[in-house]
Amino acid sequence: MKNSNGQISKKRMAESSTRKARKTGRIKKDRISVLPRNILETILCCLPIRDAVRTSVLSRVWRHCWTTVPDLVFDECVRNMWMDHNRVLTALKLVSVINMVLLRHNGPILKFSLTIPLYCCDFEVVHDYIDQWIPVFSRMGIRQFTLDQYYQVHRVHNFSTLNLSHLRLRNVWFPYKSAVGGLTYLRIIELIKVSASEESIFSCPVLEKLSLIYCKGLLPSNFRAPNLKCLHQMYWEMTSEFSLSGLENLTEFSCRLSSWPEMHNEKSNMVKVFSSLHKIEKICIAKCSITYLAAGGSPKRFTKPLPYLKTLCICDIDLNCLSEVSCLRCLIRSAPNLCKLHISGSDEAEEENLNSRWEDASEECTVDHLEIVTFSNFRGLEGELELVKFLLASSPLLKTMFIHYDWEMGKDDAFEILEEMLEFSRASPRAQIKHLKYPFHAVDYGPWVGPWLDALEE
Repeated sequence: MKNSNGQISKKRMAESSTRKARKTGRIKKDRISVLPRNILETILCCLPIRDAVRTSVLSRVWRHCWTTVPDLVFDECVRNMWMDHNRVLTALKLVSVINMVLLRHNGPILKFSLTIPLYCCDFEVVHDYIDQWIPVFSRMGIRQFTLDQYYQVHRVHNFSTLNLSHLRLRNVWFPYKSAVGGLTYLRIIELIKVSASEESIFSCPVLEKLSLIYCKGLLPSNFRAPNLKCLHQMYWEMTSEFSLSGLENLTEFSCRLSSWPEMHNEKSNMVKVFSSLHKIEKICIAKCSITYLAAGGSPKRFTKPLPYLKTLCICDIDLNCLSEVSCLRCLIRSAPNLCKLHISGSDEAEEENLNSRWEDASEECTVDHLEIVTFSNFRGLEGELELVKFLLASSPLLKTMFIHYDWEMGKDDAFEILEEMLEFSRASPRAQIKHLKYPFHAVDYGPWVGPWLDALEE
């Protein structure tokens, strides 16, 4: 009996030891820490900088991992740590943490982004330290630099020693002089509310994308960029100096004008802006820009066509206004390969008893390749219905016409208008009219400019 009990006891002890060994094995096995170093750096790049530094307490393996992260982003999550009523003290706390990170960093810094706090921070103190960081960035091979602040500070930093490929600035003075280098390797420039001297000319031989958002003293003509492909710009008002000459390789262009321009031009702005863009593939016009383009009248079509234009977006157009409709007709006539058309009606448009603006267009205007049409803020005005009728009757390859009704339109009115449109003749047997729940946004300003614009509109 004793032997039997002893064997059972030994068996239980053996099983217990096995379970403990297995449990210990599971605890010791760390699959994340044994990943290749480049994968660990990728994981840390996805974390806020504060959390990335905190991983140093996990184990010896993780102690120095964060010091080789190539992307340093000091944004919202960092600045909330040091809010103080003393503006200078808050700024010093911020720069002391950045200094600590730069001092312990071991490896290249490819991206540096700093958002200076809105409240309780002395901007001048931070800008003093930026001048000290620039030589460090130069040694570490920085490629992308972002400086984002809420109030403009007239400080010019010498970034000419940095071989940047991507530059983002908000509310600062443009940090380059025309006689100094620094733009040679830049491929992307995104500027929001940046100021510069109007007579400055910047040489950007490899620049491909340029965003000028409410900038003062900066126009496309200030940049010598023969390889520029994408141009996004927004202005409070348009000046007579505006021109796209020298940008013949442009493939994407968007323009948004926030105030009504003066209409005293003798020469056509349509010709001035678009006649040289023979390689353009996408055009987006918003707000008061269509009114600016209508100044000076519009030709029936440009002397040279726009054969590569595939996407045309016209927002805030008054389809009851002859001059603005003429702009749209000119662009459609000049784009024989147009595939996508996005139209958004103006809130200022009023119903008028007009003769059709599109009855004679079918004989002069071909939309043989048009496949997708989108109407946003559709109110069922006579000018809008005439355009729908023309497009359905003149587009043999049309697949879908999306209609987003204005929020003030009732369901009964929308249904009545839909019944009327369904009676229009169609050149394409596949053409369908579908409801669009939300208005269409054709311009992609990117992950940095886009959220700022959304916040501004709210």
